[in-house]
Amino acid sequence: MTAILLITFFVLLLIRVPIAFCMLISSLAALLYEGINPIMVALEPTRSLSGFYAFLAVPFFILAGEIMTHGGLSAKLINFVKSYIGHKRCGLPLATVASSQLFGAVSGASAATCAAIGAIMIPPLEKNGYPRAFSSALAACAGTTGALIPPSIVLLIYGTVANVSIEKLFIAGIIPGILVGLALMALLPRMSRKFNVIIEPKATFKEKVVNTYQSFWVMLLMVIILGGIMGGIFTTTEASSVAVIYALLISIVVYKQLKLRDLPKLFLSAAKTTAALSFLLATASLFAWTLSIGQIPIVIANAVLSTSDSIINFFASNISPESYFMARKIVVLLILNIMLLLFSMFIDIAPGLLIVVPVLLPISAAIGMDSGLSAVHFGVLVVSNMAISLVTPPVGTTLFVAGGVGKVSVSQMLPYIFRFYAVMLIAQLLITYVPFFTTFLPSLMG
Repeated sequence: MTAILLITFFVLLLIRVPIAFCMLISSLAALLYEGINPIMVALEPTRSLSGFYAFLAVPFFILAGEIMTHGGLSAKLINFVKSYIGHKRCGLPLATVASSQLFGAVSGASAATCAAIGAIMIPPLEKNGYPRAFSSALAACAGTTGALIPPSIVLLIYGTVANVSIEKLFIAGIIPGILVGLALMALLPRMSRKFNVIIEPKATFKEKVVNTYQSFWVMLLMVIILGGIMGGIFTTTEASSVAVIYALLISIVVYKQLKLRDLPKLFLSAAKTTAALSFLLATASLFAWTLSIGQIPIVIANAVLSTSDSIINFFASNISPESYFMARKIVVLLILNIMLLLFSMFIDIAPGLLIVVPVLLPISAAIGMDSGLSAVHFGVLVVSNMAISLVTPPVGTTLFVAGGVGKVSVSQMLPYIFRFYAVMLIAQLLITYVPFFTTFLPSLMG
């Protein structure tokens, strides 16, 4: 059964069948081979996510992201950041990363962040002497921070499937998201030296005041969402509905970028995105359930643990139980990072989580990361790892979004992507092996 499932899946993937149909067809083929009625069985796992109250936040955050993208919020954030750092030599690239992080903190989606910030920042970057391929690659990599900085749709999915506090996952993603952004920023001065760039004039005090005031309402949304969650005022699902109402008010009443007649188009766009994502998640849920029938999670968990034990015994055979457990944890996490990087190159992060989380949970239990803040740390490091795949072909979502926005090919962006990729991997290692970055803020929640 497992062989039928995996062979069918990879054959369909190689002939460029959409990933959702790869998972659906391969699952049905495996169930039929096993003599199981696929119609009756498939209904339960494919509708399972709809039973989670927290999952209701997904369509609301998608709608909020649509409103913010078309309501002028991204432009306000960019003007705010540019007024303070735009005059530096690599000011515009720095502003691109910082704006992406701020917009990610109100949109919750990497692709939306990349599209919104990239559409505004790529043309001025090119005008100031930065190659369009570099600007597009930067927008793609900076957009990945939207997967970590709350409200994050993929952290919400992980928390729902793994039964980990979504509120704590959201708060735990703040510092890792900032860390990835800082890693990208650290590389920019060196890369910018190769370009003959035009430096932006320094903003006047009046311009700073005006841009700060105009961005105040966007910043307030971040405070409301994060403060409300950390303070226990409302749940993540309630926060998503608050985000929609607030985004509508400031887009229509304050910034006046949206008209009531624009809303049906935005609602339809959000509905289409939600429907596509829901179908993708439903087929991924069925695929993961079919894998579990074949005991694949247990097989993979045992293989990872036995491999780590062999590596430890090869280098250190006589160590104390405490040292052995610590060494095992370090090696297992390294193996997991490599496996996830390879796996997520071929499947998008949202459905990928539904497939890998059931496999990872036995491993997290074996290394003592299945409860409390350790479970939160484990969830963030998994999501941050898979977020890197958003800029790796052949499936990288933000990579193709940035290419479309910047009107450049993936091959043109790859030389720059690889350099950003290196510092993102360094940030990933810090997130993996330094729990403080992830656990400090949620520890304050009690």
